[in-house]
Amino acid sequence: MRRKPSILLSSAALLLAAGAGDALASGARPAASAPSFLDGGRRVAVERLGPAARGASGGALSPLRLRYPDGRTIHASVGATAIVKVEPGAEGELAGAGLEVVRPLMPSIGLWLVRDAGGGDGLDVAERLQGAARPAFLREAIPDLHVRLEARGAPFTPDDPRLPGQWYFDDLRMEEAWGRTRGDAATSIVVVDTGCDLDHPDLAAKMDPGLDVIDGDDDPTYLPGAEGANHGTACAGLIAADTDNGVGIAGGCPECRLRCVRLLDEEPQPLSASVDAFEFALEVNAAVVSNSWGYAEPMPVPRVVEDAINRLFDAGRDGKGALVLFAAGNDNREIRDDEIQAARGVLNVGAVNHLEEETSFTNRGSSLDLVAPTGTLSTDIAGREGDSPDDYTSLFGGTSSACPVAAGVAALLVSAAPERTAGELYDILIRTARPAPFALPDERGHDPIFGYGIIDPVAALREVLGDEPPPPEPRPPEEGGEDEQAGCACAAAGAPSGERRGLPVAALLGLAAAARRRVTSRAAGA
Repeated sequence: MRRKPSILLSSAALLLAAGAGDALASGARPAASAPSFLDGGRRVAVERLGPAARGASGGALSPLRLRYPDGRTIHASVGATAIVKVEPGAEGELAGAGLEVVRPLMPSIGLWLVRDAGGGDGLDVAERLQGAARPAFLREAIPDLHVRLEARGAPFTPDDPRLPGQWYFDDLRMEEAWGRTRGDAATSIVVVDTGCDLDHPDLAAKMDPGLDVIDGDDDPTYLPGAEGANHGTACAGLIAADTDNGVGIAGGCPECRLRCVRLLDEEPQPLSASVDAFEFALEVNAAVVSNSWGYAEPMPVPRVVEDAINRLFDAGRDGKGALVLFAAGNDNREIRDDEIQAARGVLNVGAVNHLEEETSFTNRGSSLDLVAPTGTLSTDIAGREGDSPDDYTSLFGGTSSACPVAAGVAALLVSAAPERTAGELYDILIRTARPAPFALPDERGHDPIFGYGIIDPVAALREVLGDEPPPPEPRPPEEGGEDEQAGCACAAAGAPSGERRGLPVAALLGLAAAARRRVTSRAAGA
C-alpha cells in the first residue's frame, strides 16, 4: 500500500501548561542565558538558533530548539504571540500584566492569545510570567510556538457505482450496519486536515460551513498545488460521502453532515491554530472530530492542545462530549504515553490490511485503542488538481485512511445513541471490537499493534439499539463443515514469514472482556 507523502505543516506549537499552576509558581526562573518555560509541569529548555526571519504569513519568526526533560529535542519557531490561561472572568486584568489581548482562543477554559505590550516575543512573555512574577489570576503562560505537523478507513446496499471497490466496508459488514442506521443529519463530523474540495460531486451536498484557521476565514478549501492537498478531501469522503446517489463511492455515515477545517499546510502554523480548530468543533456542536495528522517530530502533546481536546471530549455535543479520533501515525514506531494520540479525550486508531494483518507502517503502543482497515478508495480533488483524473483515488492509505473509516462508524453510533456520553461510546466501541486474528493480547485484552481489536460497527450498533441480528442461514455440507474450517486455519497458518500469530478466537473473546485501559478515567473526567 502506498504511503501518503508527509505534509509538513507547522501547527500550533507548544503550549501552555494546564493544571501546572503549582509547578509554575514553584519553578525556579532560569538564567537569562538559558531560557525555558513550563508545559504541563515539564520544564522545556529553549535555545535560540538565530535572528528572526519573516514567515509565510508575513510575521517575524525566530528559530528555536526545544529540549524536553527526557532528552527529546524539537525544532520550532516563535512569533509575537503567547497563550495564557486565566481564572474565569480575569481576562480584563491581562493589561495590568503588560499583555495585549489578540483574541480569545477557547475562553470556556480561560485560553487567550496575547502579545507583550513591551515588544517581546512569545517566549519572552512565557519567561517573564514564571515563578514569583506570575500574577495571581494567571494559571499558565506558554509561547505560541510553531511546529511541523504531518498528515497521517435488513442490509442496505447503496447504488454508488464504486461501492464494490470499497473492500474495507465489506470487511466491516457496513451494509448490515447501514440496515440498522444510516446516521442522522443532526450528527455533524468535523474533519481537521488540509481542507476539502467543497464542490466535489460526492461531497458538495453533505458540506456545512467550515473554517480555515490558517487564513483566518470561513473557506476551508484546499490550497491548490500544495503537496498532499487531496488528503482532507479523501478523509471526508470515507466518513460521509453522498451515498445512494448513483455517483462515486459510499460514505461510512451516509446521512451525517460534514464540516472541514483547514489546519495543515506546507508552511508552519502556530499552536493557536490547533486550538482554533477544536474551539470551532466545540462551537458547532460536532459529534465526531476526525484527525489524520500529528506532529512530524514526535513530541509531548502541548498542554494547551491537550486541554482543548479534553474540553471537546468533556463538554462538546451539548455536554455529552464529542468523539475525537486521531490516526496512530505511519512511522512504524512506539507511541509514547505523553503524545497527542494518548490524550485522555482521544480514540487512537491504527490500521490493518485486507487480511486483518498488521501493516508495515502503523504506529503502536499502550495508547492504541482500536484498528480499522485502510480506506484505499476515496474521493479525490476534482479535475487536474487531484491524484487521479476521474475525481476518485484508489491510492489513499496509511492510518490516515483508517481513522476516517473509524470516524464514520463512530458517527453511526452517535446517531443511534445520541443520549450516550462520549466516554460511554468509546467504551462500547472498545468492548465490542472484534478480536484481531494475529493479536497477542495481554491480560487486559490489549495488544500494542492491534489495540483492543478491529472496530465492529454491527456489534456496537447491536448493543446500543438492543436488537439481535438474524440467525445465519444454514450452509450445505459441501460449502462448510470441517473442510472449510481447516481451510481457514490454513489461511492463517499461511501468513507471511515473520507475521505475528494470534491466540485462538475463544481465548481472544475471553480476554476482550478484561478491563479497558482508559475508559474509566475518561468517563470520570480524570
